[in-house]
Amino acid sequence: MKRILLSLAACAVVAVAGVNEVTPIVGGVHPLESDKFDEHLTYGIRIGLGLNKIIDQLEFAYDYSPNVEYGNTDKSTHINRVYLNAIKDFKLTDNTVLYGIAGIGYEDVANKELEDDGGTFGQYGAGLRYYFNKNIALRAEVRHALKFKSEATDNIFYTLGLTIPFGNKQEPVVIEQRPPSLIEIYIEDKQPEDEPVIEQTEEQIPELQQPVAEEQRSAMEEAILKAMALSIPGFDSSLSGMHRYYNFNFNNVDILEKDKDVADTIAKDLGQFDGVRLRAEGHTDAIGSKWYNLKLSQKRANVVKNELIKSGIVPNQIETEGYGFDYPIAPNTTEEGRATNRRVEVLFAATVAYFDFNSAVLPEEGDKAVKLIADKLEGFDDVKVRAEGHADSAGSKWYNLKLSQNRAIAVKNKLVEYGVDADRVEAKGFSNDKPLKTNATEEGRAANRRVDVLFVNPNR
Repeated sequence: MKRILLSLAACAVVAVAGVNEVTPIVGGVHPLESDKFDEHLTYGIRIGLGLNKIIDQLEFAYDYSPNVEYGNTDKSTHINRVYLNAIKDFKLTDNTVLYGIAGIGYEDVANKELEDDGGTFGQYGAGLRYYFNKNIALRAEVRHALKFKSEATDNIFYTLGLTIPFGNKQEPVVIEQRPPSLIEIYIEDKQPEDEPVIEQTEEQIPELQQPVAEEQRSAMEEAILKAMALSIPGFDSSLSGMHRYYNFNFNNVDILEKDKDVADTIAKDLGQFDGVRLRAEGHTDAIGSKWYNLKLSQKRANVVKNELIKSGIVPNQIETEGYGFDYPIAPNTTEEGRATNRRVEVLFAATVAYFDFNSAVLPEEGDKAVKLIADKLEGFDDVKVRAEGHADSAGSKWYNLKLSQNRAIAVKNKLVEYGVDADRVEAKGFSNDKPLKTNATEEGRAANRRVDVLFVNPNR
């Protein structure tokens, strides 16, 4: 029992530090040796910690089975179990998630007179979560537990539970002022003046002043124009026009000689555009395993980030992502194509809209920003737009994934409405995986409920 209590204490400390969801469960245990324990009831609690990496969640758990009868005797015992599981999710629909589970645990049999005294076990299994809404999900699971002691009994567990995402009971946040601009978020020591946009009719504006009025834009619109200028060749003649990507030799992360000056050129062009964020996206050819290439592509993105930092760009202005071989831009059937795919692309991001709590309705300011993008894309027919939706941390990961996707789709639909071909716009949701600011404050949550836009030139 002492080991049980210590294990529970450890679980509690870690869970409080970063709990993502809590699941009370009830179910049955089927012993695989019928001459020992009878089939019996178990109930307990699961505490999940979200990771958002290859493993989606770590889970700490405690189960209790009272008055378990032993074979054909009149003996019985209480059984306590604690365990740690790794969980990998596979999304089936917007509301349904299939997951695999593997872990290790310890079983304590209270009645030491019995031949089977529990001990350490490993387990594996699968389960299904169905989200009724952002506040609750039904969870069904089957696990096979294998005891490490030869004389101990292996078990099959089958359970039902109600998953309750932690911290999802927030009231909607009322924002009295506009959400912080990108400049406020990333360049905190350079606060821009909040100049109100003057609403005037064409008749009220003297003819000579009209060009000045047309240039008056919000901080959000300015950041979008800067991201377009940095991304699209020929958009701004004052920029270098040099490529914004790196290529790599096979199975290598060293910067090629031809790309040595790319970071300095980006830093020089970026110098006049403080409010824009950078994304270094790593890619590989198709040789090798998926996971090896995923790791290699992330290393390449990190190398490029270091080059950009050496050139004077602020570290928290740069994001990295490795995609392995999932996004080739040339056939992997030729050496030339594979060489093209071994790359890191440097993209530039700006926020196009901030959303109200639990809403995917595009606000008026976002509508204006989207209209600006559609207008400025005229004449740049090869440029594609990537709309990336995000959410704050209130609610479950999967609910927020659907919400963030709907926000991105709202931006895409508005771009199409304003004349941009639907095939040129990609919409993707990232749930609450990529916050700009802390979710512990109202200001931070408001900044995280957003859609970012990136501009991709397929011809580079």
